[in-house]
Amino acid sequence: MHQFSKAYELLSVWSKGTALYARWANRCEVGYPELMVLYALHTRGDLTQKAITEEFGLIKATVSTVIRDLKKRDLIILKPCREDKREKLVVFTETGKEYAENIIQPLLETEERITRKIGDERMEQIIDTLDLYNMLFEKELKGAGRK
Repeated sequence: MHQFSKAYELLSVWSKGTALYARWANRCEVGYPELMVLYALHTRGDLTQKAITEEFGLIKATVSTVIRDLKKRDLIILKPCREDKREKLVVFTETGKEYAENIIQPLLETEERITRKIGDERMEQIIDTLDLYNMLFEKELKGAGRK
């Protein structure tokens, strides 16, 4: 019988978590990328497309497509970024705020209930460990960890 590595187990658990968020998105009749963009803007406020891409691990073209769609639906507007005029901030319209609130707030409440059950200390350990794993994996991708 084949022994699975700890990395395999991590990827499996991580993928299941992503699939659960995709199911939440489906239940709300939106796609997973749209859910993540709405989540980012609802929880963090106005962000650039680049920040959304980097912080949520989404593909740049996917975020761009979602932003274009949300803009067409008058849920967001794009404003020049003060720090870098080439960048645009993604900002909810009033309609967009309400739309996101209806989708994201129940999700945040669900996450909060789960987090309380797990406990702050264990959540911090999970976050720290995943952050370290991602940092080391990124170094490997850049060639820093090759023998």
